[in-house]
Amino acid sequence: MNDNNRNLNAILADAERVSKGAPPRYTRDQAESAMLDLATREARPGEGVCNAYARLCKSDARMDALYGLAQAADMAQDAQAEQLAKRATRNEKVWELMVKGAHNNRRADESVEQALDRMLRTDKTYQDAYALYCE
Repeated sequence: MNDNNRNLNAILADAERVSKGAPPRYTRDQAESAMLDLATREARPGEGVCNAYARLCKSDARMDALYGLAQAADMAQDAQAEQLAKRATRNEKVWELMVKGAHNNRRADESVEQALDRMLRTDKTYQDAYALYCE
């Protein structure tokens, strides 16, 4: 079995898992490439890849499963991007609060940066906030 068949079989197996509710292990691009690989592999004599692709889209359960995998991968990527955006916004707010607190708690001879450094070394609340910021 060559590498293309092995990869296609692995992606088809993942598509089957995803159809049962499991999270995707492959990206949309990989699923779409597998759809083209399947069309290439299943093209009938004298049939072009495009025609084989269209035929398989109409009647082949494997193509349906790969399409479902592509959609699931897209949704998973969107959800991940949304989580990253929320985390970035949260981290910005945490950092702002830490800097404001350092500004308000600085000593007469300290810059804000020095106060923040001191607070991070000595204040448990700041240490916890910094750990949250670093997540």
